[in-house]
Amino acid sequence: MDAEEKELEKHLKSLTDAIKKTYGTTRSLVWRSFLSGLMSGLGATIGVAVVLALIAYLIRHFGGLPVVGSWLSELGRILPAKR
Repeated sequence: MDAEEKELEKHLKSLTDAIKKTYGTTRSLVWRSFLSGLMSGLGATIGVAVVLALIAYLIRHFGGLPVVGSWLSELGRILPAKR
């Protein structure tokens, strides 16, 4: 082996060790991925809730949407009649 091959082998071993250290066992990788997905979903849910609450607050603050209000009242009048 020449010096270049030894250097390449050294870097490959370093990379292999870093991958083993990062991922560890399959069980820890699966657990970490599960928690990451869970937190991502939770964060998205909280984010959507905050945005929708802000939109509802702004609509209420500016007097509502007359078109939607009349549509909902008409829907409420029609639905009980269908039963």
